[in-house]
Amino acid sequence: MSTENTAYLRKPDELLVDLYASAAQPGRWTQSMDRLCGITGAQSAVVQAFRFEQGRAQVFWLAQDSRTRVTTSVQSPELASGDNPRMDLRRALRGLDRVAGDDELFDPEDEARPRLQQRLATLGLGRFLGTLQDVGRGVYLGLALHRSVDDATNFGDEHIRRLADIAPHLGQAFLLTDQLQVSVQRDERLCRLMDSLCFGIVLCTGDGRVQWANQQASAMLERDAALSLRGDHLYGRSAAETQTLLAALSVACQAGQQRVGYLRLGEADQVLHVAIRPGDDPSSLMLVISRAAQPLDLPALALESLFGLTPTEARLLGAIATGSTVEEYAQMRGVSVGTARVQLKQIQAKTGQRRQADLVRLVLSSAAAHLVAPGHRRAG
Repeated sequence: MSTENTAYLRKPDELLVDLYASAAQPGRWTQSMDRLCGITGAQSAVVQAFRFEQGRAQVFWLAQDSRTRVTTSVQSPELASGDNPRMDLRRALRGLDRVAGDDELFDPEDEARPRLQQRLATLGLGRFLGTLQDVGRGVYLGLALHRSVDDATNFGDEHIRRLADIAPHLGQAFLLTDQLQVSVQRDERLCRLMDSLCFGIVLCTGDGRVQWANQQASAMLERDAALSLRGDHLYGRSAAETQTLLAALSVACQAGQQRVGYLRLGEADQVLHVAIRPGDDPSSLMLVISRAAQPLDLPALALESLFGLTPTEARLLGAIATGSTVEEYAQMRGVSVGTARVQLKQIQAKTGQRRQADLVRLVLSSAAAHLVAPGHRRAG
């Protein structure tokens, strides 16, 4: 093999490696700023994302080197906010898309400059060099480097060129961080919402490896349950039930999204009902799990809101929907059967359902039957 056209890989730029790794590992932002201090001889390195509102910067994200995190941000937090005169709209935009120092940002007679420098000096910070870029959607990203107050040397041309080279990567790394953070927060919100459902949800592969489960499912998948989680895999109570489960998962994977499979596991009051729904990925499945013997928990307030009932009527409807007769409800509440029947007629008039079977169907198909409302007043 000829080596005439061989090219050797260059050693990676460690600062760029840190920056792009910061999206998934936020702690690497501090490491990046520490490395930038080492490269430029700066005492402090801070990067901030902000929007301008009425001419003032509103900071919503920042990263600092390790020294600044434990000193400047504690002793003088206003320097990391819109109170910093460099972040005034008029001054800040003078540094847009360039590497700039205070000479470029402040007018010669601007009294805010000496006041700022005096405040910075008390924190041990001296000469400044920074960048500002528009990263879209009204968001600006600023980088500020400061030398030690005892260091009288200016940042050199090599430092200016380094900042000019690194700025686009800094902007891209921030956008990746922001996008990933938004995605993580969205996933966390979805998980919390899934935990409010009355039934269990499990995401798994075709061989029963669990990728995620909501709280209801985790509570059901106990070691002695009809379906349990051991390690990261699902098992039936017996080897035979495990094989039945795996066979159902395999069939669902092959059937595609148009088919939902159903499975019953366990005996007596331990029975679990499982619905199996293939996902977009052929090897990904969603299991919806419910306990056959689990009592239905209907929030009275939900029935009041959905069907325009009074609290008393909601309690009666909740009792009927969960299996009680009018007579049993009357005895439980200490009222006459006649009074309970009058309330039932009022419920039927309001819902338009004349038969009790239709009332039960109406309630069980409503939103009241599917969400867990913490601290709710139970119907029935």
